[in-house]
Amino acid sequence: MEYFNIIVQQVCFFSTALAVGFIAQRVNFITDEMILSLSKLIMRVIVPIMVLTVTASSGTRSELFSVWPFALCAVGMYIIHFIISFVTGKALRLKKPEINSHVCSCTFVNSALIGYPIVMAMFPEKSGLFIAAFLVVETFVTWTAGVLVLSSAHGKGRIDVKKMITPMTVALLIGIIMVLLDIHPKNMVWDTLTGIGGTQKYLGLIYIGADIGRRGFKKLFAKPKVFLTVPVKLILAPLAVFFIYNLIGVAEDIKMCITVFSMLPTMLIITILTMEYDAAPDYGSGAILATTVSCLFTMPLVFYIISFF
Repeated sequence: MEYFNIIVQQVCFFSTALAVGFIAQRVNFITDEMILSLSKLIMRVIVPIMVLTVTASSGTRSELFSVWPFALCAVGMYIIHFIISFVTGKALRLKKPEINSHVCSCTFVNSALIGYPIVMAMFPEKSGLFIAAFLVVETFVTWTAGVLVLSSAHGKGRIDVKKMITPMTVALLIGIIMVLLDIHPKNMVWDTLTGIGGTQKYLGLIYIGADIGRRGFKKLFAKPKVFLTVPVKLILAPLAVFFIYNLIGVAEDIKMCITVFSMLPTMLIITILTMEYDAAPDYGSGAILATTVSCLFTMPLVFYIISFF
């Protein structure tokens, strides 16, 4: 039950931070312009710094090479997600472009703002290696399979590999190089960067709360089908991942960490991508809102269920 207790503590933390952002937006302390600026600050500065410092401090060269089973399990997680999302989309009789949006909304996860804080709390010694491996897989799958699915909503799908180059992937690459060269800084500058990166768990959740306040809940009720992403994305998919990995004998720490990533709400960038490819953006935005709010209840539920196995 140790993992379950950590999840409950994290949910209490998330709820408080989300509420601060939501209330601040509703009373106009945080404007729409500030929300957009905060998003850029977090994704272009804060999170990349966090990825750099956590990765570079994650361990030795040999430990980095030994994380390949985790990366393989992350790939497997996405395959399971894709299959479940596609099958449920067909079962719900969704047509293009809604089914494209449904598949990506139920497949991709908000790892940076919600997943990383949980992983760092649950696996403090291995979190850097796990996050680094997951980010590599996530980046590749998002900008290949994800873009291919969304761009095929209207015509033939296409892939833009150039978009894989982001501040986060650059920071990850630098962090990996530092580990390979056995560079582990211990000075005031590095400590300051580590502290700045640590603020992402606060700023990220405040941003999400404010963004929920900005969007409102009308989009959810405008497309009731969006509510069906909640049981698919937040309950069915993570339980499937856990039981499959439990059946084939995946190592405990890897299995539990992948389950954490699997049970996260929809990735925020799905909103941008569904708009860019005109793949039912209202459905994508609604899924983000529905899963982000609902995950506060489903994450403890998922870990309570798997605690018996």
